[in-house]
Formats: sequence, structure tokens, C-alpha cells
Amino acid sequence: MRAATLIKALIVALLLAPSSAYANSIFQSGVRGSQGFAFFPFWQQILTDMAAAQPPSALHADAAHVPQCANARTCVPAVWTSFLDSIRKQPRHAQLAAVNQWANMRPYVEDWVNWHVPDYWETPGEFLTRGGDCEDYAITKYFSLVRLGFSPDNLRVVIVNDTNLQAFHAVLAVRDDGVVWLLDNQIPQAVPMDVAVQYVPIYSLNERGWWMHSMPKISVGNVTIAAGGP
Repeated sequence: MRAATLIKALIVALLLAPSSAYANSIFQSGVRGSQGFAFFPFWQQILTDMAAAQPPSALHADAAHVPQCANARTCVPAVWTSFLDSIRKQPRHAQLAAVNQWANMRPYVEDWVNWHVPDYWETPGEFLTRGGDCEDYAITKYFSLVRLGFSPDNLRVVIVNDTNLQAFHAVLAVRDDGVVWLLDNQIPQAVPMDVAVQYVPIYSLNERGWWMHSMPKISVGNVTIAAGGP
């Protein structure tokens, strides 16, 4: 999670959002942003590409040949579909725990290494092919749960300030049976989100909207950006 991209989005979003007191609950607090995702182009592109995503074409009739994705960006890998089918009949909490554990088995790879750019948000097809960083785990978990029947209204990709590491981080919050669960690539199990006291939510996203939760102080060189501006 690169600071420069986050800062740009935060500054614009805060200019658009009315002031509000922020609470700890992801789903019961925050200032809802304007319609659309013009200020979050990575997320907008994810939604566009996932709407067009298709399973890999069966290039060979022979069962010995495994269909391959021509374009990982808009592909639904067979390994993903098979995994989701294997847990589809499990209880909901078992599903979210399984999704968290399964995604966390993928390798962590920085965007500079994977894509040679400071920040890049991967679709599940790309993540399962190449590994990824924190937001890529959260995105794959989000769309895995959507495909299992979870409502987007109960899911949020959340950008947080990790106050222990003094770094930005991305996780998935899932509201289920009265509890908000944290699905985090740094934690093996799904845990209630309120146990992660080191995380201060900054903004959250799902396919239906975005919400601002807080504005931490961010230092870049000699410039400090806070809620009131540089």
C-alpha cells in the first residue's frame, strides 16, 4: 500500500465529504462519498474487469489438458472456481474462515516486484497467478465471498493505518451474524475486527459505494498532511 496513491485519494475525498465524528464500527460510521469511484480508479477498474471476467476457455477436449487463462486480468481461474465449489455448502462463518485461510496461502509480492509500478490493484485472476500485496488479498477475499452469496452490503475493503507499524494496510471487513469479522493477510484466522486495536480505518469500499472514516497525519519528506490540509 503506497502512501502517494493513498494521499491523493484522501485529499480529494475529504474535500468532498462533510465533517463528521468518526466511530470505530466500519458499518455504522463514516461519511459516505459521492456517487461513483472517479477518485478511486484502481477500484473502478477492478469492478469493470470483474464484470467482464470469464472462466478459462477449454482449449483442448482432452481432459489431460488444463484450460488456461488467456488474460489473467479478466479470467476466473479454474482453481478458484473449484475451491469455491468445495466450500459452497458450508455454514457462512466456515466459508469466510476458509476463504481467509486459502487466500493467505498465496505469496506476498510487492507491486514494484510484480508490476514495476508503485501501486497496482489486482483482480483475483492476477493475484492467483502472481501473488500480490495486502489490497490484493482483500480484493480476492471480497469477490470470493460475493461469489459464495454474501451481500456486498456486508463486505468492505478497508484501508487502515496500522499504528504499530506506522504504515498503511488493506483488509477485508465482513459483517455476519452481528459481528464484524476481520480477514487479514497478516492474521491466519478470521477474528472479530474490534480485537485489531492497532488498525485505524481511513476509508472503505464495496461495489456500491465508498466511505471516509478518518484522516491520520501522514508525513512525506518535510510535508505533513492532516485533516486540515498540508
